[in-house]
Amino acid sequence: MEAFIEILKYTFPAALMLLLTYLLLSNFVDNEEKRRAFYLRKDLSKQALPMRFQAFERVIMLLERITPNHLVIRVKPGNMDIASYRKLLVESVRQEFDYNITQQIYFSDKSWDHVVSAKSQVVSLINKSAAELGANATATDLSKKLIEAEMMSEIFPTKAAILLIKHEAARHF
Repeated sequence: MEAFIEILKYTFPAALMLLLTYLLLSNFVDNEEKRRAFYLRKDLSKQALPMRFQAFERVIMLLERITPNHLVIRVKPGNMDIASYRKLLVESVRQEFDYNITQQIYFSDKSWDHVVSAKSQVVSLINKSAAELGANATATDLSKKLIEAEMMSEIFPTKAAILLIKHEAARHF
């Protein structure tokens, strides 16, 4: 029995020191891993921040460019018939959207859904206005009707999407 107590006198403190060393090293390694992960996230966010700002800018520019009053100024009616002008306007909106579609990775689902909805509503407005005017109307008539329709709405869908994107940008920065 005395031999067992003698062995226990030496092994218990050694086991206790081994356990304490393990806990300290484990805690140190965990903290070091967290510190490295923090600095990695910090560096990544530093690199991603300008890209996110650029994405916000590009999508706001997209929305501004497809707003009817800017769209009809950019895509001039000239001497086209209404069907050709309607097609040109719709194609212009779709090209703008397709060019910026990759920017969606920087946005929340809600914000991107508003951008898609605004684009769809602009295309719908173009088609509806052209149908209401009929085949005998001119491209200039269509451009005037689009501008009037935008002015009649309290807040046009593109403007609502822009406001939502601005709020999202302000929340992140």
